[in-house]
Amino acid sequence: MSKRTQAPPEPVARTFTQASLIAPPRQSGWRGVSGSAFDAARLVWRAAPRQLLTTLVLQTALALGLGVLVAKRLLDELIAGNSGSEELSALAPAFAILIGAVIAMGLMNAVIQHQQRLLTEKVFVLVFDEIIRVANSVELDAFEDPVFYDQLQRARTSGTYRPLEMVTSLNSLTTASLASLGITFVLFRLEPLLVPLVLLAALPLLLASVLNSRRLHEFEYYITPRNRERTYLMEILTGQDAAKEIRVFNATSYLRRRYDELTAERYAMIRTFAAQRLKVSAAAAVCNSIGIAIALGSLAVLLGTDRIDVATAVAGGAAMQLLSGRLSGFSGSVGKLVESTLFLDDYRTFVKLAEGRAHAEPAPPPDPDAVPEFGGLTLDKVSFRYPHTERTVLDEISLDIEKGEVVALVGENGSGKTTLVKLICALHQPTGGSLAWGGSDYRDLDPAEVRAEITVLFQDFLRYELTVADNIALGRVERESGLAALERAAEQAGAMDAIRRLPDGFDTRLGRQFYGGHEMSLGQWQRLALARAFYRDGSFLIFDEPTASLDPKAEAALFEQIRLLAEGRSVLLISHRFSSVRSADRIFVLEQGRLIESGNHDELMALDGQYAHMFRLQAAAYMSDSPT
Repeated sequence: MSKRTQAPPEPVARTFTQASLIAPPRQSGWRGVSGSAFDAARLVWRAAPRQLLTTLVLQTALALGLGVLVAKRLLDELIAGNSGSEELSALAPAFAILIGAVIAMGLMNAVIQHQQRLLTEKVFVLVFDEIIRVANSVELDAFEDPVFYDQLQRARTSGTYRPLEMVTSLNSLTTASLASLGITFVLFRLEPLLVPLVLLAALPLLLASVLNSRRLHEFEYYITPRNRERTYLMEILTGQDAAKEIRVFNATSYLRRRYDELTAERYAMIRTFAAQRLKVSAAAAVCNSIGIAIALGSLAVLLGTDRIDVATAVAGGAAMQLLSGRLSGFSGSVGKLVESTLFLDDYRTFVKLAEGRAHAEPAPPPDPDAVPEFGGLTLDKVSFRYPHTERTVLDEISLDIEKGEVVALVGENGSGKTTLVKLICALHQPTGGSLAWGGSDYRDLDPAEVRAEITVLFQDFLRYELTVADNIALGRVERESGLAALERAAEQAGAMDAIRRLPDGFDTRLGRQFYGGHEMSLGQWQRLALARAFYRDGSFLIFDEPTASLDPKAEAALFEQIRLLAEGRSVLLISHRFSSVRSADRIFVLEQGRLIESGNHDELMALDGQYAHMFRLQAAAYMSDSPT
């Protein structure tokens, strides 16, 4: 057995400090925060105006602060009276009012919690509706950009739990503000001098809360790429698709070590960041305590100099404690609101990605009968490079496909074949040159209408873990056809035998991720993908390596079905199997993004160029004198 190779070296640890943080792009100053807060309130209003109004009304009723005045009145009566039976009976109405207020506040709190839960869910739905809309509206090249994935991750994170914080912060801020105003009024009635002392004592808490909230957003913004990598490794370590390979290769321990390294790095960064936040919070708490002590000392001086009586002093002390607690809650709510609205900026930045794009608002699927059939495709000096890269993937490609023609595209891996398909499907915009559909420039056409007449069978086709019927009907969701159309597409694709063996036929859920799911072989999944293509019934067919993972027998059977689908239609076939492409009307050869040869099979063999060379290499594998 060969000697084991040495594991890759450990990554060098990075020292994290506050200076490491990257300030995210945002509106500066309090104006930006107030603008974000306004947008947050508008978002909540859009999501659930009735629940928001109900919550605010009930919170207003709870925050009047009348309990202190009722308690003071009771205390005055008790001190002034002799506590006899007649005096106590005179206090019964006030006690009844106080008990009734307590019960009412308990009931209102229960209703508020119920309304907040509904409000939060509606905000969550609205936020993710926008995220899905934008993700399906941006150009496909956005998914080639790591910056986009960072933005998507931040928007997802914000949409997952920030709406709850945002709603809670708005509600808490409203409650704290109303309660603070009510208690401030009561305290002002008792002794005006005490009000500014308590307010000044709470100021450090407010400043610290806002500062820490801003820094938390900067920290989360900074670690987003690392969080994405941890999530990616977690998906590999726990996902079905990767399970067999990482176990066969014994790669679990290495990948787990990578994950643990990122986790340890994250923990170290959080510890450093938390220590910095603690310093700010501790300094604010000390200043607040000193301020409260001064306020209480002033109250004692007022009582000692007979400027206030005992009842007023007791009520004033209680009001000061209540106001201090409310202001502390107010500071925390402001900090949370600032934090939530800053994260809301990430969501808004993501939503703005779809602004100014021709298809920013996904239109309903076009009527298949209203879309003109394929009338020929022309590429004129088409070039393309992916965003943030220097390599030209396609370099001045010029070709045409006539109506009813079968054209093949061949070339080595990385020659640009699949990228060319994406441009034809209007998934990318060329960086140079132009494409024309039936004589009309792609730039003058609605991409959805172009795609409506294109049927694509990709090598990496999707396996939808939904029902069999869903897997086929997704070929054209706007088509209103019943079971008969699904059965016809399945019969044409040769998938009916497999479907009949399933327990619920077309209603059987596929895959093992959900309860009641049934797994299918790769060939059966591929026939379902072909059934989806039959069901779509487009006039221009594109097959991108449709048989790359099949054995020769399965490949022959699948191509027989493809030929049936291709009758009377134009076809673009991409394949490494020269036995499949040799019968095409014309064959185009790509090499490193350039079109180097074109013609039919006989013409290209006579040319004795790259196509002939690749054909002979592949044919040699099947031509051997050795007995079988």
